[in-house]
Amino acid sequence: MKDHLLIIGVAVLLSACSHQETPEDAYRRGAEMEAASRNKMVPRTFEEFIASPTYRESRDMWRGAALQQHNPRKSRVEILLRDQRGRLYINNQIAMDFPICSGRVGGHETPRGTFHITEKKREHRSGSYGSFVDANNVVVKEDAASWQKAPKGTHFKGALMPYWMRFNGAIGMHVGSVYRSGASHGCVRIPPEACSILFEKLSVGSTVIVK
Repeated sequence: MKDHLLIIGVAVLLSACSHQETPEDAYRRGAEMEAASRNKMVPRTFEEFIASPTYRESRDMWRGAALQQHNPRKSRVEILLRDQRGRLYINNQIAMDFPICSGRVGGHETPRGTFHITEKKREHRSGSYGSFVDANNVVVKEDAASWQKAPKGTHFKGALMPYWMRFNGAIGMHVGSVYRSGASHGCVRIPPEACSILFEKLSVGSTVIVK
């Protein structure tokens, strides 16, 4: 099974390297890699899972019995910046532990504090960060900001942010490339499967604690 997943990962990586990767490509690539290990069962208790020496670097998800419950008013998410992990609690019971990717060091750190979800959109694009694309939707300049001067013949296209959940001004949780260190402009990126679960279990008003 491990060899099979390795082959899939290498094939996807080679495919990504063969052309200039757009934010949409990165999202699809992450989804494909996650699909290869979807529904992977972690036969450990939550305590054993977080005590593992590889916990900080792991991309594994942990799911508990509480995940079967549905109570958005009594659900919350905790974002652990040091560990680059997130935890969903339902009725004060741990329901899911998952990898995240927060803001990068150097002015884009994800602010700590207690917040509440103020907006949810299944399909969303950033109004601030993305790429400059030409008339054929081909990326001309990556990692661009909407306020930058667009190269001749191009226009700004915001980065794809599926399962968007805004909780602090322009900062929110959404599907995105998840590295094991901060790499975003401040948002909390989450793998597709975990983010879709959060989107289902949380509502506007749900608490988000970043610490």
